Amino acid sequence: MRDHETAMQIYVQLAVISDHKQQPQVRDRFLLLAGVEACRAGWPEVAASCRQRLLAANPSHQVKRHPTMAVALRNEDFQQLVVHWERYCPFEKAEALLRQLNLPPAEPTEDSVGDQMLRMLGAPNPGS
Repeated sequence: MRDHETAMQIYVQLAVISDHKQQPQVRDRFLLLAGVEACRAGWPEVAASCRQRLLAANPSHQVKRHPTMAVALRNEDFQQLVVHWERYCPFEKAEALLRQLNLPPAEPTEDSVGDQMLRMLGAPNPGS
């Protein structure tokens, strides 16, 4: 069984890297996957940040039809989109991509994983 929190971290890192490399389509795919994994891991603030960044870059994205990622995940059409992108880059492939870039998963700090991801995404920390 995959650890959704770890998957969230990896997809967020890949989204940030793709953004720095000016690869908007790839970034958006990783933001979607990061948001989904954030929901599954119990980090709604991170999912909201992923959704917000996704819509800022792509205002007509399918996720716009839903108020939150969690609500979107209950929609059959959205689920099909998620399955499609999970096939594009399953967790194991994402992990391997980070290793190929010589970027290990984010190291634990005193902050929660969610706070670390919000910081990486450039979102305000709700706990501050």
